[in-house]
Amino acid sequence: MEVSPAKGKRLLCDDVDHADERRRSSLPSLSSGGVALTVTDERRIAFNNRDVEASRLAHQNMLGGGVPLQSKDHLRRGAMASSDYLRSIVFGGLDGIATIFATVSGCLGAGLNPLQTLIVGTGNLLANAIAMGFGEYLSSGAEEEFIDSERRKEEWEFEHCPEEEKREMVEIYIHRYGFSKEDAEEAINLASKYKEFFISHMMAEELGLLLTDAPGDEGTTAASKGLVMFASFAAFGLVPLAAFFVVHTGLVNHNFNTPTASFFITALFSCVTLFILGVLKSKFVAHNSAVRAGLTMVMNGGGAGFVAFLVGTSLQHLAGTKQVLD
Repeated sequence: MEVSPAKGKRLLCDDVDHADERRRSSLPSLSSGGVALTVTDERRIAFNNRDVEASRLAHQNMLGGGVPLQSKDHLRRGAMASSDYLRSIVFGGLDGIATIFATVSGCLGAGLNPLQTLIVGTGNLLANAIAMGFGEYLSSGAEEEFIDSERRKEEWEFEHCPEEEKREMVEIYIHRYGFSKEDAEEAINLASKYKEFFISHMMAEELGLLLTDAPGDEGTTAASKGLVMFASFAAFGLVPLAAFFVVHTGLVNHNFNTPTASFFITALFSCVTLFILGVLKSKFVAHNSAVRAGLTMVMNGGGAGFVAFLVGTSLQHLAGTKQVLD
């Protein structure tokens, strides 16, 4: 039976579609715990596994019916927002554990009693969490204002001096990327037809500034990043303090209440939490191994606590020696 060219083409397309479906069904699920992952998550997992087929399918989902066209900008801004919040969570969490663990360790080394240690630790926790959150708010706000002022400047210059701005970009293409003059001019003339893109491109190439949101878009704000920093510092900083309180109570009941024992058990809880924080961070950084990221966190926070305990013990010993001599 003869098949018309048009029908043959349809059959071929159907075969390709069925093949894609079979490949999708053969791939491991990219969802866990009943929560569907975004296309960005799928692409990251595919890259981590160096799975070319999964990467192609994730791109097809984004370019095809899987992601509506109007949603693609939201995916980009969502990825940027996740990156901003990840920085605040990791930095706040690491600083929270390291600072409060060092505080508790110093108090133990200096021979303070449990109540004094809890008072000093709680005061440090709240004061530092507020300071870190407010500091993140101020620094992020200043950065946002600076980027916005530079964006307005570039927009004004492009509106009033378009040829000069394009010549600057041509020079960058030639000297930084090795374009020929003709190719650079052709690329810039094409890009300059799209104002929003060209402004963002100029800021990235000329000033090294990235626009994460278009004017009027709602993205991460200085206030939200400050709150995330505060919450992360307070939550993770509570770990060594709570561990000391719970463990110390247990040690008292078993007559093993010594500063050294309290320090090492509190250190254990803190280091485990630091390791988990490092592993979680590695999930967003494809080139980092989870174990290495976790151990790096442990070395940072654990080292700070050990030094604080050593200094507190040494100073307490020196103070006791001086008191005996006097």
